[in-house]
Amino acid sequence: MKKYSLFLICGLVALGLIACAPGEEPLQEQSPTIDETQLAFFDNLREFCGERFAGFASYPTEGEHALVGNELRTHVSVCEDDFVRIELYREAGDYWHGAWVVEKRDEGLHLFHDHLGEVRTLEDLGEDDYHGYGGFATAEGTEVRQFFAADQVTAEMIPAAETNVWMMELDADNELFIYYLERHAEPRFRAELRRQ
Repeated sequence: MKKYSLFLICGLVALGLIACAPGEEPLQEQSPTIDETQLAFFDNLREFCGERFAGFASYPTEGEHALVGNELRTHVSVCEDDFVRIELYREAGDYWHGAWVVEKRDEGLHLFHDHLGEVRTLEDLGEDDYHGYGGFATAEGTEVRQFFAADQVTAEMIPAAETNVWMMELDADNELFIYYLERHAEPRFRAELRRQ
């Protein structure tokens, strides 16, 4: 009986060593890629579904950027379980920018800049008018404010934007939606839009 028990114990130890052989990680339960704070932000954003906002760029106050000096209007147009689409217009209904899409992806909560639309195709894009750039939410966000750091697609598409960090803030008390962009840790663009 003792020999049998000793044989069984040795066998179990050997199986354990094989299961954890070099180069192989022991099986572990994977943690979710979207944390509770990011999920709460996503749910809060969905609460604005159907709402419209309007305002102006508050930074920079001058320059040649198409979004500076023009009235900006947004419409939270589509709210699904896994993404929210926010249409962006400038001035008299021009479908200029396309949309901001906040989406749950396998890798995490993601912000995607969609520069296409009902009347714009890839062929319509200008030389500096990119489509599809964005980034994943970082750990610094809250239930009403999230930061999205440029992803690899963005770094390859627009090398100068590899340090971009976009911020979205939902200020329900003041009925504001704030969109902000930094590059190299310096302000690059900010818009404050009030609920209509």
